[in-house]
Amino acid sequence: MTPADIARYQDAGIRLTETTDCRFGPTLADDYQGRGVGTLAFPIVTEVARLLGRTRIILWGGVRADNPRAIRYYEKNGFQPVGLFTEPDGSLSLDMMLDLHSAPDPAGPSTRRSHP
Repeated sequence: MTPADIARYQDAGIRLTETTDCRFGPTLADDYQGRGVGTLAFPIVTEVARLLGRTRIILWGGVRADNPRAIRYYEKNGFQPVGLFTEPDGSLSLDMMLDLHSAPDPAGPSTRRSHP
């Protein structure tokens, strides 16, 4: 966690802890957006975070407030908005957080049915 992350989340009433919280900064080339690649990759991210003992994920640098497509992606994957902040260039970004206790565990029970 950076001091800026800690301060922004503290302003929103959330105390970040380096031992249980982590940051995730996904980057996907434009040609791959909208093809389900991010949705396929995200369970791996949450599984690794859990294996490392993390219980919450924040977005690295937030998401630009004028990017509804990215915001929908994060919300679809369980992230909740925390608060807006102003970037050094004057643009608005949105901090978002995922509580891994409420997110599906990709290593959890299989949904496949076995046949006798």
